[in-house]
Amino acid sequence: MRSSAPLYDLLAPTYEEHFAVLHRRAYDELAWDICRDALPEAPAVTVDVGCGVGRWAERLLDAGYSLTGIEPAPAMADQAARRLARWPRTQATLLRSRVEDVELTPGSVDAVLAMGSLQYTDDPVRQVVRLAGWLRPGGVLAVLVDNLQALVLELLAAGREEEALARLTTRRGVWRVDEIEADLHLLDSATLRRAYDEAGLDVVRVSGLLVGASAHGRDGLRRRLDEDFEGTLAAEGRLAAQPELADLGKQLLIVGRRRSR
Repeated sequence: MRSSAPLYDLLAPTYEEHFAVLHRRAYDELAWDICRDALPEAPAVTVDVGCGVGRWAERLLDAGYSLTGIEPAPAMADQAARRLARWPRTQATLLRSRVEDVELTPGSVDAVLAMGSLQYTDDPVRQVVRLAGWLRPGGVLAVLVDNLQALVLELLAAGREEEALARLTTRRGVWRVDEIEADLHLLDSATLRRAYDEAGLDVVRVSGLLVGASAHGRDGLRRRLDEDFEGTLAAEGRLAAQPELADLGKQLLIVGRRRSR
């Protein structure tokens, strides 16, 4: 697996602009609404795995949560550190490390969020089990990943059958920015459900975000968002509420709670 850290370091100076693009803004808002509803009340203890420049960390801290952010890409972590500096260290902590190398006290955390980060780890399923171990009984784990089946459909629609079959067989993707490439795991809802069960988590929601990308193509969804962002976002929210459509979403979001026993 080629590390994603160099790619994210390249993106760090303009990462806010990266999420100003309408389709990224749309899935980010959908994911935030779902996660916010699942979170325990503040001041719960939260962990943001792959916190990037601190976008979600800042939201959580503003809402009164205490937070530990984990970020391995140096340029991203530098920006996150500046963002988190306005909170006391007793409330906001930043760990400049890969999540695989972080050790937190078992049963010490109320919620762990991993928004688009676990797919870059060596073994996402193993990491789900590790993160679940940090949770107290009843604690929440929310994971967002790129969706295997939606990508295969997108590639087939673009006439890229060989690549679609290769992605389906290897369950790996490549993210390329300029001349830098990072490898990522491609996951589906069945795999994540099994991982959650193995980790002692009860799944409370599985959502496909941006189902419209599978129905209309990426460009078609972008046009719809450009023409009527709020209306399209509301429609995507209704689609995301249907678990049967989860594997059609461009992103896949799964939320679970740690069992008491």
